[in-house]
Amino acid sequence: MSEDKTEDVIQFLRDRGLQEEFLSLIKNDKIDRDVVLVLDDASLAKYIPSYGDRIALFSYCKRSEAPLKRKMGLFDKLRKQLKLKKGQAEGQSHQSSSSDNEREKFSIGKNKRKHTRSIEIGWIHIEESIIKQVRAKQGGGTRKVVMGKDARKLEIMEEGKRLFFPNGKSSKGQESLFKFDVCDFQQNSLSTDVTIGCMYDTIKLPVLRFYLTTEKIKQAQCNTNATTSELINQPDLLVTESETYAEGSFAQKTLEEVQEQQSYNSDIIFQASFASDIIINSDEEITFAPITGDVDLNDTILWLEPSPINSPGEESLYVLKIHHANCMNDMIDAFCDPDILSKNLDVRRILNDNTEEAGSGSGVLRDTICHFWQEFYERCTLGTQLKVPFIRHDFTAETWKAIGRIYVKGYQDCGYLPCKLALSFTEEVLFNYVYSDVIEDFFHYVSASEKEILSAALSNFSSVEIEDLLEVLDNYKCRRKISAESFKQTLLEIAHKEIVQRPMFVIDCWREIVKPLNLSPEKLAKLYLELKPTQQKVYKLLAFPEDMTPKQKEVSNYLKRYVRELDQCTLPKFLRYCTGSDLISSSKISIHFETMTPFTRRPIVATCAMILQLADEYANFPDFRAEFNAVLDSNIWVMEFV
Repeated sequence: MSEDKTEDVIQFLRDRGLQEEFLSLIKNDKIDRDVVLVLDDASLAKYIPSYGDRIALFSYCKRSEAPLKRKMGLFDKLRKQLKLKKGQAEGQSHQSSSSDNEREKFSIGKNKRKHTRSIEIGWIHIEESIIKQVRAKQGGGTRKVVMGKDARKLEIMEEGKRLFFPNGKSSKGQESLFKFDVCDFQQNSLSTDVTIGCMYDTIKLPVLRFYLTTEKIKQAQCNTNATTSELINQPDLLVTESETYAEGSFAQKTLEEVQEQQSYNSDIIFQASFASDIIINSDEEITFAPITGDVDLNDTILWLEPSPINSPGEESLYVLKIHHANCMNDMIDAFCDPDILSKNLDVRRILNDNTEEAGSGSGVLRDTICHFWQEFYERCTLGTQLKVPFIRHDFTAETWKAIGRIYVKGYQDCGYLPCKLALSFTEEVLFNYVYSDVIEDFFHYVSASEKEILSAALSNFSSVEIEDLLEVLDNYKCRRKISAESFKQTLLEIAHKEIVQRPMFVIDCWREIVKPLNLSPEKLAKLYLELKPTQQKVYKLLAFPEDMTPKQKEVSNYLKRYVRELDQCTLPKFLRYCTGSDLISSSKISIHFETMTPFTRRPIVATCAMILQLADEYANFPDFRAEFNAVLDSNIWVMEFV
């Protein structure tokens, strides 16, 4: 059995390209799956020099062992049950059916005598129509309490106030500054006459979760002299039976009690798939949408009608499910609906194992838009550095219009323009005229060898071999006799044909769709320059903490050096990993330092807030570069809530 485990390890490493000398050493020392799981990183490095191979092997062994342990556990349980049944058959066959009925009645009676149930209570704060769950470090979190089965909404509310407003105060302010309600995680207000026991009997879930919701009372309402009964009757105030507002009481509150703490929105982390089981530090709050929630909240279901706390802007939220492996087709199918441009999108991605990705929000939307255009460049365009759509027989006019809507939605919601599309092509779409140099775009459209011949002939016609030039021109169906005098005009006509005339059907489909963009030729050219990433632009985005330890300063220098050394292929990957977009779509990337062990350290990003978390210590720059490259080269980044 141990030899089989060793062979599995050797075969796995051989597939990853590990040298045979190391494989022989592993075989001689009998390094199997069980040994790998107990070895530290330094010991394992003697057999596997590459850090990425060690991480991959550790993850492989961990996955391989888990099913085996589960199977053994199931077999043990089965043997135990078989033995139990056998003993019952031999020693208890004489018992009558009446005794079984008595035991059943006793069990039912025991459940009936249980007058309490465990529930979970969280805190949701509403500020300017934005609904956020308050984290534990801000005085919130999820608390487990035991309450009577006959407890109703009012009792749950009072318990929530006791937990989150001790002595009438909280991190958000005084209790008297807020109006309260109780709802589930989908923002559905609870009825006042429904008990906890009734809900448990109806829903049949092991644990129910409720949320105390708070919303600050407007200042204009605070200065009124209305009595308690008048406040309850006002439709724009939600006042419970337990709340009593004294006349003019709010006017005596200090400015400090009225002010609220600033907090971050929910963030989404990108992390490589081989390190997805490591716990990440969380933010203070997490933003809730009407039909989305934290990944561990799926044990609560819809109970009653929607609560009035739903803001008008969230009613039009449109959930868009995109399969990670079929992004382009799913996006095109969704955007065939013209009304989608007026909807607020909540993108949910389905991973390759058919499970839903936990993350959602602006970072997922940016990354999905970016993913679509990268796939579009590969499957629907021609060109090297600059791309131009080509006509496909399986793409109808409706398909191209759907792609045009993705173009518009990406710019409106994320500030994303597919800058790899030739500027001349985009100008023809938007303005029905080409303002830029179409020959310059054509030089970035053709291959490097063709560009060298064409640019040399343009500057000095006699400096190139005529056979080489004719071969290049023949690739673009040139049917004119070339001379030094006519070459520039001929090249201009070929460039215009390839970049503007050939994709004219696409241009016609897009023209009506992109009208709402309202871009001028000057602004479009400026956007192309500003959005395209360069090492210097990305370098300027990095925002480091003001106070750093000497080790953190050293790591910050490693990051700066790493960015300066990125090539034009890796630079968009780095930018997309940090922000969700391969273009310059943010004003800064905030750098945070965390304490990590050498085995677990790796860069982590929160794409909504565009925060990059790094380990606060590295031995040298090559280690930093190798570990960052391993993450970017994996190309498998899973978004999760933190």
